[in-house]
Formats: sequence, C-alpha cells, structure tokens
Amino acid sequence: MLDKIRKHIPEVTLRTTLIVGFPGETKKDFEELKALVEQAKFDKLGAFSYSREEGTPAAKLPNQIHGNTKKARYHQIMKLQQEVSKQNLEKKLNQECEILIEDISFDGKYYIGRTMQDVPEIDGLVYIKTENSQDLDMVGKFKMCKVMDISNYDLIAEFTN
Repeated sequence: MLDKIRKHIPEVTLRTTLIVGFPGETKKDFEELKALVEQAKFDKLGAFSYSREEGTPAAKLPNQIHGNTKKARYHQIMKLQQEVSKQNLEKKLNQECEILIEDISFDGKYYIGRTMQDVPEIDGLVYIKTENSQDLDMVGKFKMCKVMDISNYDLIAEFTN
C-alpha cells in the first residue's frame, strides 16, 4: 500500500510513531516491526518505549517487558530509522525545494527553515548558507533553495535566486 501511495503522490510524506515493549510483545513481534521499518522507509518516524501506568488496562496485562529490553528495542528501531533518514535525505541532494525561513543562526551565517515535510520542533531543519543573514525581513517567507549537503537529520542549502 505504501508503494502505491508513493507512486500516485510522489511528494507525499509518510510518517509514523511506534511503541516498543508493550506487554506481550515477543521477540518475533519485534523482528517483524524492524522488518517493517526497513521495508517501509518512512520519511519521518518516532518511537517510544511503553511505560506502565497505574490504573490503565495495559498495566494489568501479563508478560510485561523488562526495562532493559524496551530500551534496547527502542535504540534498535531508532538506529534503523537513522539509516533510512540518511538515505531519504541523500535523495534530496542537488534538488530544489521551497523553504519556510523561520530564524537566523546565532552566528548569523545561516537562515534556518524547514520544508513542507518538516514539523516544527520535531523534525530536522534546513540551514541556508548566506554571507550575511541579518535581514530579518526574510523570516516568515518562503524561498526556493537547492540542497547542497546533509547533516544527520538536517539539510544544508543555498538560495537559488
């Protein structure tokens, strides 16, 4: 289904949030989840470990998962997604995209923005190189940029006009 969505809507952003370590989660369940993450190649993925909360039905379920197991599973998922994210960002190299300028870096060397795929305070940023980014009039505007480099979850770009 994800392949069909991507085929018919090439600019779609597929995102999800996963929980690991829910009571009763088996090693086989977790391996299937890892396979899904590798195969689906979500554009954006977050994960968290199940936390037992008193008064909830899940708190009473049998087969609670040990804390160290939950932590290890969380880290495995995030490591997989980091590689997927890197591959997704590499596809953007030398591509043009529209960026919403939201701020200026503390050293004044970059405008900071985001693409239409990026959720504020959750996803990566776009750093746009500039000689002098003291022009506050740029903040809040959309500008076309070309992606020149990547850094972890962020893009480094230049204005195209």
